[in-house]
Amino acid sequence: MQERAAVVIVAAGSSRRMAGRDKLWTPLAGRLTLARTVDAFEGCPLIEAIVLVVHPAREADACELLAEEGWRKVIAVVPGGPRRQDSVRLGLEALARRLPGISWVLVHDGARPFVSSTLIEAGLQAARRHQAAVAAVPVKDTLKVVEGDSVCETPERAHLWLVQTPQVFAFSVLWEAHHARSAQEDLDEACDDAALVERLGYRVTVFPGSYSNMKITTQEDFLLAEYLAQQETWPR
Repeated sequence: MQERAAVVIVAAGSSRRMAGRDKLWTPLAGRLTLARTVDAFEGCPLIEAIVLVVHPAREADACELLAEEGWRKVIAVVPGGPRRQDSVRLGLEALARRLPGISWVLVHDGARPFVSSTLIEAGLQAARRHQAAVAAVPVKDTLKVVEGDSVCETPERAHLWLVQTPQVFAFSVLWEAHHARSAQEDLDEACDDAALVERLGYRVTVFPGSYSNMKITTQEDFLLAEYLAQQETWPR
């Protein structure tokens, strides 16, 4: 029997770099960015359930959107916490209550609307081999480590990857990582879920992401995403 998989979509941010524009609730080529992201998992046969974590001020909007869209896989809408890892933890707890016995969980940014079923499948395959896997693409540009206004190091580009979501984990592993004392007591925000898993000594593997699987963070990103969304032949 196929082991069950679910996704926690993290959409609880405040869009600070969008000059007051909420990227998740802005139409992207005629459809809300958040709706496009949920669509990708709703339409993927490998995903059994979706937990949507939103900014507390958007909880009512999200419930209204769910009613309008009729998504069958969304089993919970959860208000997020002060940090990203708090939001993911709340999503995991909602998932555990509503779907006990889940084997695999994906965590995905609500602001990455171009995720594909192919990418989701690749992540699940990698996680089933290694328990923890993250989508990533090789860095194209040369990177510099800078202190003040001076370059102090040029890392070898061959070893640098840009990490994306989905990030895919055995549910028990991610639950342990988010409920560990270090995750609860550390006041700083973790870079991503993989960082919390790494702290516990688990090996995290990389699977090929996609340069089209962009995260909308700035107004410039949104302009590019608008263009891509309008290209019907854009590879997914």
